[in-house]
Amino acid sequence: MLDTRDARKTNKVRLPYGYLYKRQIDGKYSNFVEFHDELADNISFSRCVYDECEALSGVADPHQLRFTPNAGGEGVYAIAIESGNYLTFEQLLNEQPAMVAQGDFISRTIEALVRLTTTLNGMGIQHLCFAPSNVLVRKSDGSVRLLCHGSFYQRLYLNAELYDGVEQFVAPEVLRNEMATDSSDVYSLARFIEYLYASSGVPFEFKAVLKKATVEVPDKRYATVDAMYSAMKAHRNVFRSGLMAVAACLVALLVVGLFFELTPNREPVEFVKPVEEPIDDDLLDQGFDPLTELGVAADSATIAAAVRDFTNDSNRIDEKKLREFEAKSEQIFRKQYTREAERILSKLYNASQMNSSNEKNFQAASEEVMQELVSKQKELANRASLNDEKSQRIASQIIEQITDRKKVELGQKKKYGLQK
Repeated sequence: MLDTRDARKTNKVRLPYGYLYKRQIDGKYSNFVEFHDELADNISFSRCVYDECEALSGVADPHQLRFTPNAGGEGVYAIAIESGNYLTFEQLLNEQPAMVAQGDFISRTIEALVRLTTTLNGMGIQHLCFAPSNVLVRKSDGSVRLLCHGSFYQRLYLNAELYDGVEQFVAPEVLRNEMATDSSDVYSLARFIEYLYASSGVPFEFKAVLKKATVEVPDKRYATVDAMYSAMKAHRNVFRSGLMAVAACLVALLVVGLFFELTPNREPVEFVKPVEEPIDDDLLDQGFDPLTELGVAADSATIAAAVRDFTNDSNRIDEKKLREFEAKSEQIFRKQYTREAERILSKLYNASQMNSSNEKNFQAASEEVMQELVSKQKELANRASLNDEKSQRIASQIIEQITDRKKVELGQKKKYGLQK
């Protein structure tokens, strides 16, 4: 019974070239991949397994799994891989789909695969098949892992056995048994990236890059996965800069509109200069228009809503720009509220009121004036998109300054007080 238990195989997971499973030996679980019979029976395949095992011993990247061939009979029938609890990405989406949506999981996965693939390509090795069933992830921390690489077996003409069911993740020239190159990995990794974004949709800024990476002709793709990754980062930065430029334009339009709406006099208007970033030629070729992509209409209500969305998103507009916009809105609020406070306070601080001997009437008038001041403060603050705390502070300063001045002008600075 003990021998039977030790030899027992747990749940098997199908990989393109075999089955991944755990076997309990002497009370410990070890990871194995058992090759499909049609591969294990091929003597040339066994020699390739040994060649790969030797070559991978020089790869220091932690995302590369090491293995030891298990030989029996006339060839290698399985490999024993390093300890750990591993899932395929296919399993991960079925068992723990929330992990893919967490934080920077996708970006970390892509970066790790690009770094490892660049190292492998520098050694003349191509992975060739970034299928969800051929890319592993460590269950404990979600860290990506690669195991066997297709370029070691390309000369055997065993594509039907190696890539059965995952052909859409393999470059066309590889399936045709033509020479595999680094651009073959570009194609396959781009297909895997599309798979990662399947549930949420490929981000707009990556679409042009992935389209180029998956063209049929190898020479028209990016030459390396690192070049593709650099293009993805460049397009992402341009897209974000475009969003910031749109945000700057929208806020500028709103501020200028408020200025003209609330200011009757003709005065010079200070425009907020949009962010100037060079636009990538690929984006221009794709007809990139931030306003169109964002669905922003030209009416003021939509502009105001868009401004609130952009200024609430720290990824789209930096703190420096936000402070500039807030300062401009504060300037407009201060100017307009000063004018309104001057008008309202004149109802209280005038010769008629100040010469009255009835303090009760003066207190009643004070309350009416303060209510009107508070109402006007809220109205103007809402138009200028200022929060209550800031607008109240500014309003209090303005009221105090105007009140003191009017008391002095009327020679009644100490006779009556103004309740705040």
